[in-house]
Order: sequence, then structure tokens, then C-alpha cells
Amino acid sequence: MQTTIKTLFEKGYNKTQIADMLEVDRKTVRKYLKNPNKDCQLEKKPHPSMLDEYRELIVASIKKELSGQRIFQDLQSDVGFEGSYSTVRDYIRKIKGTQQAVYMVMTALPGEEGQVDFGYIGTLKVGGKRKKAWVFVMTLSFSKYMFVRIVFDQCVKTFISCHLDAFKYFGGVPETVIIDNLKAGILKANFYEPIVQRTYAAFAAHYGFYAQPSRVYTPTDKGKVERSVDYVKENCFKARDFKDEAEAVAFLAKWLTDIANKRIHGTTKKRPVELFQSQEQEKLQPLNTQEFIFSDSAVGTVNNNCHLAYKGNYYSAPFQYIGLELNLIEVNNMLKIYFDQKEVALHTLWEGEKGHYVTNKNHYPASKNITLSEILSRQKADMALIGPNAAAFFEVFSAQAGLRKYDYRTISGILALARKYHHDTVDAACARAQYYESFSYTTVRKICEKGISCLPLEEHQAYINSTPNEFARDLKEYVSLTELGVL
Repeated sequence: MQTTIKTLFEKGYNKTQIADMLEVDRKTVRKYLKNPNKDCQLEKKPHPSMLDEYRELIVASIKKELSGQRIFQDLQSDVGFEGSYSTVRDYIRKIKGTQQAVYMVMTALPGEEGQVDFGYIGTLKVGGKRKKAWVFVMTLSFSKYMFVRIVFDQCVKTFISCHLDAFKYFGGVPETVIIDNLKAGILKANFYEPIVQRTYAAFAAHYGFYAQPSRVYTPTDKGKVERSVDYVKENCFKARDFKDEAEAVAFLAKWLTDIANKRIHGTTKKRPVELFQSQEQEKLQPLNTQEFIFSDSAVGTVNNNCHLAYKGNYYSAPFQYIGLELNLIEVNNMLKIYFDQKEVALHTLWEGEKGHYVTNKNHYPASKNITLSEILSRQKADMALIGPNAAAFFEVFSAQAGLRKYDYRTISGILALARKYHHDTVDAACARAQYYESFSYTTVRKICEKGISCLPLEEHQAYINSTPNEFARDLKEYVSLTELGVL
């Protein structure tokens, strides 16, 4: 009681509100807030046991009526217990020798929690045949306001659609939904790390609620909905026969509105519909306007190119997940990618030809995530450091290629030559290559290799002495000599 009062007070509720919610006198609330430790008595700290961390598992095994030897073997195989059998045996005796378990009254705040469960109600006539039927029940823990729906299976799609119908019925979403350990919601009922079914996890993320599995063999974790299921089965369906499914659905809807949610609840002593409308409805989270439509799911491994395959196309994921298996959920024409129940990537599904890559560049490391414009800017600055002719070569080369056809490898090669040859040599080679309009890395490299970068570039420069002298003769004479066979 002291802990509950303190928690509610820290959440902003005043003394009067706390007294009303807990059905205690306001003076009691004031007393506990003023002297929180007044009535507390110090107890001797019990001697710890190496099995304390596995107590819940051992208690669950005892309730299954497993033998001490079997519990000892399970502890060895499941959690790597290295103690002796006598330690386990004595610990079990201590648990069995204690008095009946004591449970705290768990008080939920408005909009804080909803509890979910299925209950078998027998068979109903569907299409002229009788089929096994269950009721899906979601109860809001604060107001006890509930939603009920008849179902004929407990598959993932049914489980999710029931949740969605409940949220629409309430007009909002509670912060937490406590669910049973059925396969539609929980794949592995591990007390420490329950593995939430990936589609249900995507559904919970879409509507912004936390899916909390109840502990195995611990019905008190969802006691409110357990009692609600029993109430629905007893009050609505027991000793009643319906001619078909439609009649049962219509009767359930009327019963839910006129009886179940209007009755004086045994715990709160108030009508659930009144508590819901006055205090809880406004505290629920708003419904996501984009409805969750479950389409498909798969598992994919992230390749070295930061992409994984889905239905013939490739979608990127952060590079940190290379080599790992990720869960893919197709929802509302979107592909959501999850790792360990956490969404790590989101893409719009590609509807064109197969083999397309859908890429978010932010999924690459910073060293790989560079745009062509950034490459151009960096190479322009580096060419200018070599010399003015190299800078002019870059300007003409980039202008001729254009941004779409720009091949940065040509300039990268020339920049690499600057590490082998002197900058003046590379700068002169760029000038010579530009003069002959040969804008390629190969041309610049050969000019540097052959050492001809400094040869003259004037178009009409002659290397023959044109001054007349006694040795000069007309070229026609050479033609005649050639015809005579002399040359």
C-alpha cells in the first residue's frame, strides 16, 4: 500500500484522487506520504541461495508436479546450473514448506494497461456444421471495460485483427498489453527473454503499445482478464444455444453493451462504462490513422553490399547487420526490417521489374556514403594543388562529361600520378594532353613516363633551317631522282 501511494503521488495524483482510487481514507494517504517508514519493521536479511535467481522457474516446475531429480536435470541443461542435487532438493523443500503464496494487489492507472486472453466456449453452428469456438477478451485493467469477439482459431492474423477491433471499440490504445504465452503472440515462453512473434511485434510497434507476456503458469499476472473470460463464458454463453454464428455475434454485442459493461463491478463497485468514459478513455493513446494490414513475412540475411533479398528485389539494411538474419514484415505496401524486435530499416516496396535495388545511403558506413558532388568538389581542390594546367584539365574534363557521365576514376588516376612524379611534371602533362584534346588518364600517364611533357606545343614551330644556301635544291629534283631509281 505504501509503495502504491508513493508511486501514484509521484505520477502527479493528489491525495484525494489516490484515496478514491485505492478506496482508503484520505488521512491514511497523508500519513504514509508524511511518514513513509513509520510502520515499517526491519527484518533480518535471509541468507542468499545460488538458486534464488531461478526461483520462478523452480516454482513453475513444482506446479507442473515435476520431481526434484527432473527439476535438477532441467536446471543443468537449460541454465547451466553447476550445483549439486542436494542443493536443489533442499531448496524445493524450503519452497514447499512455506505458506500459501501472497500476491500484491496490482493497481493500474487509466490507459496504462489492457489484458488479453482466449476462452473456449464450445461449438457453434457455422454453415450448417458445428465448429469449435473461442472468445477473445481484452479488458482494460483500470475501468474493467472490456471487448469480446467470437473466433474459430487462434492464428496470428486472427489474434492481430481481434486487437485491432478492440482498439477501435475503445477508441484508443493502452500503453501496455499483457498477453498469454500462446503461439500467436509468443514464440518462446522464456521468463527472462520472451521472444515475441515478429508479426505481432510489428503490429505492437505500429500502434505504439508494449507487448508484455505473462509468466508461464502464473495466471495472477493477468488475473483481471482471467476473471473476465470466466464471466463471459458463465454469464453470456453457458446453457445457451444459438441457431448460427450471426445470432451468437448479435447476442454477444447486445450483452456486452447492456449487461457486461454496465454491471456494478465486484472489485471497483462501479460501472465499467462510467469509469471508462469519465477517466480512462481520454488517457488512451490515439489510434494510428494508417491501418496495419498484415501481408507477408520472411527472414533474410544482410549481404556484404548492405542489402537483403525479398520477393526478387533487394532492400538495404544498416551495415552493422551484415551477415545477420533479419525479420522482414510486409505491411501496407511497406517493408519493415527488424532485428531482435527492433525496427532497423523501412522501405516502400518496389513494384517494377525484379532485380531492383532499393537503397538508403545512410545504411552504408560514412567512408562509403559520399555523393558524386562531394567527389567532384574534393577532386577539383586536389587538382588545383597540382597546378593551374591540372585545374584547367579538370574543368574541361568535367564539363565535357557532365554530372551523369562523370567518371571520377580518370581524375583519381591523375592524382595518383602526382604521388609518383613531381607536380610540375604532371601539370605540364595535363597541359600537353589538353592541347591535343586527349582527356584521358592514359595520355597523361604516357606523357609523364616518356618525359615529353616539356616539349614545345606551338603548332607551326619548325625544326628545319629554312634559310636558302648552296646545298638547298628544289623538291621536284627528288621526284626525278626517285623515278630514275637513284633514290
